[in-house]
Parts: sequence; C-alpha cells; structure tokens
Amino acid sequence: MLAQALVGIRGTGLKAVIFKLLLCILCGGSIGLERGVNRQAAGFRTHVLVCMGACIAMMTGEYTTLYVTGSGDASRIGAQVISGIGFLGAGTIFSTDVTHRIRGLTTAAGLWAAACLGLAIGVGYFEIAIFGTLAICITMVSFKKVDGWFYSQSRTMVVYLELDSMERVQGMTELLRIHGLRISSLEIQKAKSGVAGSVGVSLTVKRNKIDDVDMEEIINRTPGLLYYENVF
Repeated sequence: MLAQALVGIRGTGLKAVIFKLLLCILCGGSIGLERGVNRQAAGFRTHVLVCMGACIAMMTGEYTTLYVTGSGDASRIGAQVISGIGFLGAGTIFSTDVTHRIRGLTTAAGLWAAACLGLAIGVGYFEIAIFGTLAICITMVSFKKVDGWFYSQSRTMVVYLELDSMERVQGMTELLRIHGLRISSLEIQKAKSGVAGSVGVSLTVKRNKIDDVDMEEIINRTPGLLYYENVF
C-alpha cells in the first residue's frame, strides 16, 4: 500500500516536486536545528538550502534526461553537487586564534550529508532519505556524549594555557606533580591573547593508569591562570 502511494511522487510531476521540497525542509532542517542550537556557522536555513539545492539539481538532471535530451545520465548534475559542496563546507572550518585548533568539521560533514539527502530525495529514494536523516541526527546528538566519554577516559591530554607571569609556570608543574600527573612535553610560547606580561604554555599531561583524577579540574586550579583550552 505504501509503496503504491509513493510511486506517484517519485517522478517529476507537480505533486512530486512539492513533496520532495517539503521533505528537504524536514530532513535538512533536522540536521540544521542541531547545529544551530550549538551556535555553529551553518544552521537551520543553510542546511535546508543545501538539501533543497541538491534535490533541485537531481530533479533537473532527471527532467532533462526524460524530456529535453531524451538520453544521457540523469545523475551527472547530482554528481557535481557532491564535489561542489566542498566550498561551502570549507567555509565552516576554521582555526582558533589562540591554539589553532581546527573546528567546524562536524558542521562541514553535516552540510555534505544534507546534500546527499537532497540527492536521494530528488531521485525519489525517500526511504533512505528519512532513515538516513534519523541516523545522522542520532550520530550528531547522541554520539557526542559517547565521544566525550571516550575522551574523558583518556590518560593523555594536550592543553594550551596562559599564565599571568613566567614565575607561575613552576607553580603549575608542581601542582600537577602533587596530584600524580606527569608532563611529557612542555613548550613556552608567546601569549596569543595579547595580555601584558602573560606567557603561553603548550603541554601534554599524562596520568597514571591507576589514578582516577580529573585532569581538567586540577589544571583549572593553577594559580595565575588566564586562559585554558583542551586542544586534544
């Protein structure tokens, strides 16, 4: 029954076009809402537009093959979407001013996934579009906690911090040593925040396997700490 109902909206007719574009709003918007809530560069409207654009490209390719040229490959235009979406994804990836940590990769992947959903909708493969959206949303929302848990279990942490003076560095190393943490590498840098007299420190901190200590909480207790970021 459902399969028969879907036959009429898999083509290029008016009902099919309207249904496909509405489905783009649902699928692309679902991904965009999660990104928007997390204040990412590409949010609800961007993901909807990417999904719709890919869908329109796919439908145009199909229409051209059926009614204009009468032959050819309907997927050629859609194939260009996959390679062309890279410029938009690259615009969401950036490096932080202080640590040069790369951010925005998840958002870029979400845009690429939204484009793929649009192609699936455009060609009428609604089943993969709907269940694909569910899988993507679960990955972006629920798996974030799983990812964070694995990071919290790591024995090694790479951090960048800034202290208000060079004299504070020795106090920091002593604090870590007292709590059973070991510094495997330490690099003194020019502070990137621009605070007068401050010093930047990049270090790799390790804990003993048997120790159950919160490394971030200990580092945040460092006297004279001006800035802290967990790089990895």
